[in-house]
Amino acid sequence: MKKNRLAYVLIVIISVCLAHFSAGILAYASEIDILVSRLVEKGVLTAGEAQQVLNETKQEAKLQLAKGESESVPKWVQNIKVKGDLRTRYQWQKQETGTSAKANDRNRFRIRARIGMDAKVNDKVNVASGLATGGTDPRSTNQTLDNFFETPDIRLEYAYVLYVPFNQTVFSAGKIQNPLWRPSGLLWDSDIFPNGISMDLAWDIRPEFSTFLNTGFFVLDESSGYNADPVMWAVQPGFRWGLTEKLDIKGAFNYYGFNGLKGKAGENRSNPATNTTDTGGRYVYKYDSIGASAELGFKKPFDYNGFFENLAYMGIFGDFIYNSDPSNDRHGWLIGAKIGHAGVKEPGQWQGVYNFRKLQKDAWLDIFPDSDFYGGATDVKGHEIKFHYGLMKNVNFTAGYFHSERLSGGKRKENLFQADLVFKF
Repeated sequence: MKKNRLAYVLIVIISVCLAHFSAGILAYASEIDILVSRLVEKGVLTAGEAQQVLNETKQEAKLQLAKGESESVPKWVQNIKVKGDLRTRYQWQKQETGTSAKANDRNRFRIRARIGMDAKVNDKVNVASGLATGGTDPRSTNQTLDNFFETPDIRLEYAYVLYVPFNQTVFSAGKIQNPLWRPSGLLWDSDIFPNGISMDLAWDIRPEFSTFLNTGFFVLDESSGYNADPVMWAVQPGFRWGLTEKLDIKGAFNYYGFNGLKGKAGENRSNPATNTTDTGGRYVYKYDSIGASAELGFKKPFDYNGFFENLAYMGIFGDFIYNSDPSNDRHGWLIGAKIGHAGVKEPGQWQGVYNFRKLQKDAWLDIFPDSDFYGGATDVKGHEIKFHYGLMKNVNFTAGYFHSERLSGGKRKENLFQADLVFKF
């Protein structure tokens, strides 16, 4: 009888709320509270039953809103999702000058603020755009706190349309998310959003085995005085194979092609410019390249009767790149390991990462690699160590240390330390 009475009261409450949609979200919540309070006063519900009704009604409202089926919220609001983050950073840097001058310590306090919007146009099309701090450098959204409280810039970080004609087939166009799987920052900085189009396909062959194909066509530059504007395309076939319940491997073959790049001046490149160029600053080589990426992952590798429960994941990963055009300085590779959790998403989760890399001078374009590692240069090698920890819900701490040096030109070394607090919303 009690369950039937509660169900009846819930129906009445929802019916009343449905009759007042135009009042908006705040009125919706307020009317529920008032109605339940009146029912308690009249003895229809006890205080405990009233709380149960409120909880169940709120859960139902959240579920409808998540599905985009809520009648109390305008449809356009339900079709838009907003997300963002704020990062505060302390950074210490010391780089040898290559001369008799003593290397200076550089201490910087930096922030990064990002906000993005994803809007559902229809069942197959979404559009997304985002704003972020930073300047013209495509590899950095950092804003150094300097110039006597100078107001920092806000720029368009990405803007693209996403089309999903059928399951596991995705097209995107605009200033897009990088469609390529990247286990490390050897070749690509995570802040880069390429300009162009992409197509991502996936096939589930068996429950434990799937394949994918990521492709992209990117516009690098445009000039009215240049006949062949530089562009690039990428093709990445790959697979994921669950060898056992605890062991899986993901791998991919990478091909990068360029057109209009050789003989083009790199005047718009961010520093440092480390590829081989002629006296006019024009690229001497092509950068058509082949490579491979892989990660071998172990779930709970040391779990034995509950011991080492927090060691949820251990992985070994690597990247390789080869440019056939130059006769020397044409290889790049990275090998690394991670332990803790596959990703830090909840409070108390953690992850430790280590890698060593070597990227020769003309193995890859110097406009793409991770800018935290020797400024994103090629002709470098060195170590990276990072530790991530979930402090509380949506708040993470990261500490990173980079020890790197040039492969030629005096082998100047650089040490870089970063401590970050990231707040997501």
